[in-house]
Amino acid sequence: MRPVTQRRACDAPELGPPINAPNDTWTWVDFPDSTCDDGTPTGIAINPSSVPNNLLILLNGSGLCWDYMTCFVLNTAVHGPYGSAQFSAQQGNLAGSILDRTLATNPFHDWHLVFVPYCTGDLHAGDAVATYTNGSTSRAYPHRGYANIVAYLRRLAPTFPTPRQIALVGVSTGGGGALIDESTFRAFWPSGRMYVIDDSFPLLERDAIPGALRSAWFSSWNLAEPLDPLCGAPCSSDLSMASRSLAQRFPGDRFALLSSEQDQTVRQLLMQTASGYQSALLQMSTDGLDPTTNFKYFFVTGSTHTMLGNPAAFPGLLTWLTEMLQDDPSWASRIP
Repeated sequence: MRPVTQRRACDAPELGPPINAPNDTWTWVDFPDSTCDDGTPTGIAINPSSVPNNLLILLNGSGLCWDYMTCFVLNTAVHGPYGSAQFSAQQGNLAGSILDRTLATNPFHDWHLVFVPYCTGDLHAGDAVATYTNGSTSRAYPHRGYANIVAYLRRLAPTFPTPRQIALVGVSTGGGGALIDESTFRAFWPSGRMYVIDDSFPLLERDAIPGALRSAWFSSWNLAEPLDPLCGAPCSSDLSMASRSLAQRFPGDRFALLSSEQDQTVRQLLMQTASGYQSALLQMSTDGLDPTTNFKYFFVTGSTHTMLGNPAAFPGLLTWLTEMLQDDPSWASRIP
């Protein structure tokens, strides 16, 4: 793995030029300084609103990889390229999601919308080029998710300079990235209320995320770069410390975790049985989230994975999110 340039979340951000795009329609924006796993540049899609108050940034997700087998044989993370053609193909899948302005009771219907694709296999949290070997074969894999996020933020911050509310939403593995990267987003928008929603990638306690996986993620992705400013060494042995640290560090922000009790996708990734995953999820929420006043959760029965692509399928979810965004004092965790 090559050395990387450290960019701690507490550093003063460097800004680039704002993005110019028409309101109420999706526009793809290339970022030549971004990188997918195949070495090609990627970018983001934005849909500004004519109501200039609030901003939603959605981090997409689809899998993780951390060695030759997972990255190049099993292909457990989605690959690049991802550019305007790939976004155009995906646009139809946004119907019925929280990025659909016509969705009934969608609390984000008139917000500025930003879609961040995923093609780095690293929770949007890596800044390294790993070299993976299989016998005599070696291949490089750019895990540049966090570096890409910083590149996007340098232009998004001047594009949307004074949002009253900022929702940082992560779907699937993007959910873990939303939590890990939140303090970096805060550096670019130090004022305004922030609402972080992790849709279906809980940062479980200790070895509920196996130690071998945690070690591989830290070494292959340089995961310490976004996490060290937040919680330091304790996060390397217990990723749930990131959630606890965020709730304490940003008491004015609100945080949400959405999950089914036996999420089949995540439990398989973490090598958990259905009952073992459910126990770990409930233990983490009891130990780490219940003691806070600003981190709540919405759990459902079953083994489904992600909710925000079709929130109407989960009764009460859109109302619950509206309560969160309105700072409703009745907003509370829900469990079956």
